[in-house]
Amino acid sequence: MKTTAPRVVGYILAGVLFAPDFLGESLGVETTEWAQPIIAVTLGIIAYLIGGAVTASQLRQLGWTIVTATMGKVTGSFVAVLVGFSLFGLAVTDVPGWSLALLLAAIATTTAPAAIVAIIHQYRARGPLTTTLLGMVALDDVLALVIFSLVLAAMESTGFAAAIPAVIWEIIAAIGFGAAGGYVIERIARHLPEQELKLVALLGAIILLTGLAKAWHFSPLLAAMALGFSTRLFAGAHSEPLFRPLEQLQEVVFVLFFTVAGLHFAPAVVLSHAWLIIMYFLLRAGGQIVGAMVGARLAGAPRVVSHNVGLVMLPQGGIAIGMALMLTNVPNLEASALLIVNIVTATTLLTETLGAVATRFGLARAGELGQATETNKMRGAT
Repeated sequence: MKTTAPRVVGYILAGVLFAPDFLGESLGVETTEWAQPIIAVTLGIIAYLIGGAVTASQLRQLGWTIVTATMGKVTGSFVAVLVGFSLFGLAVTDVPGWSLALLLAAIATTTAPAAIVAIIHQYRARGPLTTTLLGMVALDDVLALVIFSLVLAAMESTGFAAAIPAVIWEIIAAIGFGAAGGYVIERIARHLPEQELKLVALLGAIILLTGLAKAWHFSPLLAAMALGFSTRLFAGAHSEPLFRPLEQLQEVVFVLFFTVAGLHFAPAVVLSHAWLIIMYFLLRAGGQIVGAMVGARLAGAPRVVSHNVGLVMLPQGGIAIGMALMLTNVPNLEASALLIVNIVTATTLLTETLGAVATRFGLARAGELGQATETNKMRGAT
């Protein structure tokens, strides 16, 4: 029986099947050693393809819409989660002060590039909403990084001012290394006629960039996006061979990433924090849908974009989990960190499944699903 559910839902459920609380323990599946490298590299590949999917001409055409819609989405999700947990969430937890509300609000601004790109790839979505969505995913990572860094600095009592130089370094270094890498890749690719060699060079560049980002403390996702964008920019009309090898591997990348994500599912976490998980999901979803719609309308975006742009950004996953795990190493945040990791980890499955369905629904309502397929059919008929 054919289903219209995005394939990422199946990949996640396959991972859940092999989670420690299900078949994982009996089969001896252990994720602590190999899961993080897989997540880092697959996210780097996805970010590279996102950066290459948005061209300079598209940014000039939709730039203001992308900026205002992303600002609206980020502001809406941050304010909704902050206010909601300040009024209701703190009353049902033992965590003192505002740290839980502030940190969850900062994490709520993130999105899941992998789920969104997987759905666009599966249904061959094309159109103004899809282009806006890809641009927003790239910008959202920057804004979420800034907000989380500032909030974390405040929680560590170093103050917002002390965090600004580190945030500036993370952004400038990521863009700088990514842009330089794009230039080098374009030059090297001229001497690599075989697709297999181009694939090796691209994977090597992404892995190297990911390692440098970890060692020198800048954003690996932003760096990989800058790598993809600059590669497309420098190669110009000859850029397609620098993306096709990885595009052909996209489905394998998605299988790896989402199956590993499913492995982290823990039923006990869901049951013990069900109320907070549902509240976080609803507050984030409502805030970003309204905020993104308002932002898109301010830019004069067409109705097909403004009425769907918040809905298609619902998935949240790897970046949010990474931010939550960072908190476990921060002094004086032990109580908040443990609860936040549990909430975000359990919410990931909810946002990656229901969020993926929402992304497909929004793209379908905009009439952008299967545009490439229909075009190919028309060409075949002529």
